[in-house]
Amino acid sequence: MITPNDPPYRYLQFKSDQLYRRYIQKDGDAKRSLAKPQEHNFLNEQSHGSYGALLFHPDWKARRKEVLQRDGYRCVHCRSDRDLQVHHRQYHFIAEKQRFRLPWDYPGHLLITLCESCHSKGHYKFKVPTIIIK
Repeated sequence: MITPNDPPYRYLQFKSDQLYRRYIQKDGDAKRSLAKPQEHNFLNEQSHGSYGALLFHPDWKARRKEVLQRDGYRCVHCRSDRDLQVHHRQYHFIAEKQRFRLPWDYPGHLLITLCESCHSKGHYKFKVPTIIIK
């Protein structure tokens, strides 16, 4: 059962328990690999599990800055300027490549600025849809 204290990635949709377990395993692997960033290949991931590591990639940092600037460095929900995060309104799973789209490859209308509080509340209340792209 999902509780409010579970991390937001638990709200993603997975086709099977096996894919979910692989996601969790890769997420743990990605966290361990951050200690040795020169060995981590950000672009060669097979699942969404490395998502946390991808948030340190220079391409994501640049895309995040664009979204924050566009939204005036304020949460689009409550207008706070503290603890800002960029939220994906949906995730895209590319079936042919068997991986999720890279976080910085989403169009602007699918990325919004939220404060940490609104982001957490949103993930608790709503499931971020995963769109399968053929």
